[in-house]
Amino acid sequence: MVASPCINVCKMDARSGLCNGCFRTIDEITVWSKIDDTRRLEILAAVARRRQEHDPKEGATRHDCERHG
Repeated sequence: MVASPCINVCKMDARSGLCNGCFRTIDEITVWSKIDDTRRLEILAAVARRRQEHDPKEGATRHDCERHG
């Protein structure tokens, strides 16, 4: 089973419509427990793209939502 990208920072950004923690849409969060691993991997690919667009310097790994520096 593909693990959820949730990092327990569950706050939706009104402008983007994405969770500030995991970069999923509310629809993606809602269906996560009901979909198969193929669809989950598709969502994770979209999450990776969104994360890269949000902050290209962070790369593929995101540990928290705090900005350091």
